[in-house]
Amino acid sequence: MKISCILSICIGILLPVPVHAMANCIGVVTAGGGLGFWGDVASGAKLAGRELGVVVHVRGATDELNHDGQRSIIDFMVLNGCGGLVIAPTSQARKEDVLRLKKKGIPTVYIDRDIGGASVSVIKTNNYDAGALAGAEMVKVLSGTGRIAVFRQNKDVSTTKQREDAFIEKAVAGGLKVVLDEYIGAGVGEARGRAFELLGKDVHIDGVFTPNESTSLGVIKALERLGLSEKIVHIGFDMSKEMIAAIKSGRMFGAVVQQPFQMGYQGVQAVQQAMIGIRPKKNIDVGVVFIRKNNIGDASVRKLFELK
Repeated sequence: MKISCILSICIGILLPVPVHAMANCIGVVTAGGGLGFWGDVASGAKLAGRELGVVVHVRGATDELNHDGQRSIIDFMVLNGCGGLVIAPTSQARKEDVLRLKKKGIPTVYIDRDIGGASVSVIKTNNYDAGALAGAEMVKVLSGTGRIAVFRQNKDVSTTKQREDAFIEKAVAGGLKVVLDEYIGAGVGEARGRAFELLGKDVHIDGVFTPNESTSLGVIKALERLGLSEKIVHIGFDMSKEMIAAIKSGRMFGAVVQQPFQMGYQGVQAVQQAMIGIRPKKNIDVGVVFIRKNNIGDASVRKLFELK
């Protein structure tokens, strides 16, 4: 999609062209590293940059809770001449950074989550609706009866909290009983160890929900180690090669999948528009799809989410 074809994300209102409109790059600051979700964000951002003829730099701290690290990356992008930033904010402190950038004439677009403030656009998933979709799927597969666990990521991450709370609301309304509701950590290793400990206790569990890629991967590994992969219905969130393999083999029932590729792609488009004086659409919902064994191979699914 070329620059002339991206007015679907704009409302066509011209803004004063900032000093930084001729800057030599756009910076994309993710909330974490790796080849899964954030890797797909990077792929989408770089494709948009190639189509627009703009250099795109993508960086992210390996730990999503490293708030100071994210600020350092933001400062690095600015020092290297980036005239617009796409940020997945990990802290409310990012509002101060975005305001500081605005005063310098550097527009910012949020992706994946919205913390308010001076960003020119927000491109993300409706996390409440996505969590509710996972809850509805769990009710369906368990026929409205059963005992479930919700393994949360971290209390300070607003996106996963919205998914977790909506999942519980929908699951309970559908007749399921939540018997475990625990935080298991932001990293895969931490999540695996904590899930192994909790699921290894003498407690009957019919289903488990995990709200992001790291918790989903941790629980896949914990269930495998305990020999429970085919006994407990596991519904996760996001997607990676390991999760694709687990769904195909039946070790994971399914997952709610966002469109991180589109977040990166549309994020770069939106900030580039702001840089040249066109106001992008303020809120863009990229949508989600529930992926399970019987649709993971569909051409439309593979194309939409760049699954390999």
